[in-house]
Amino acid sequence: MRAIIFANGILEKWPAGFELAPTTDLIIAADGGTHHCLARGVSPHVVVGDLDSLEPETLADLESKGVEIKAYPPRKDETDLELALQEALDRKASEIIILGALGKRWDMTLANVLVLTTPSLKDVRTRIMDGRQEITCLAGGQKAVFSGRPGDVLSLAPLHGSADGITLSGLEYPLEKATLPLGSTRGISNVFAGRIAAVELRSGCLLVCIARLPERDS
Repeated sequence: MRAIIFANGILEKWPAGFELAPTTDLIIAADGGTHHCLARGVSPHVVVGDLDSLEPETLADLESKGVEIKAYPPRKDETDLELALQEALDRKASEIIILGALGKRWDMTLANVLVLTTPSLKDVRTRIMDGRQEITCLAGGQKAVFSGRPGDVLSLAPLHGSADGITLSGLEYPLEKATLPLGSTRGISNVFAGRIAAVELRSGCLLVCIARLPERDS
């Protein structure tokens, strides 16, 4: 099951080529992310958070339509997005896509990106998507294959210390069992050579960021 989480950041650009499937997707709104759902004419299946960004009238209308509301106290340890991610895991999601996670506040943007490194998400493909860009996390011992077009940009950023045993293929600048130290920018702005690129990591943690080129007229 695929879970789609609407966070309460900025969602100006819908992900290129992405389509919701409301009859099969699990749609979760993290508090104010509900507004993004409603703006697209979609009702979430569940709303999670402390609900400080939603008006009582909106909540009442959602409940009347059968939307599940899971309210948490304002004084909590987790962000609303983290609670939404846990909800997706509790419901056995095998893939998670997060929308509206970036841009509103820098502290929240950083937290929303770093939450991808949560150990419980290691075996669940989880991506932040925004316009033509996406961010995912790769843990040690994992290999991921990404689709794109020649010229699309793929960047790597190590977290939690050095990322070791990095092997890249399908990119203009390949690597073979290389190390990227924490803070290194060596992995930034690699380029797809074809339509498929692969990233393999022996140990450590990598953020993988993809920026796709605008579609060209054929």
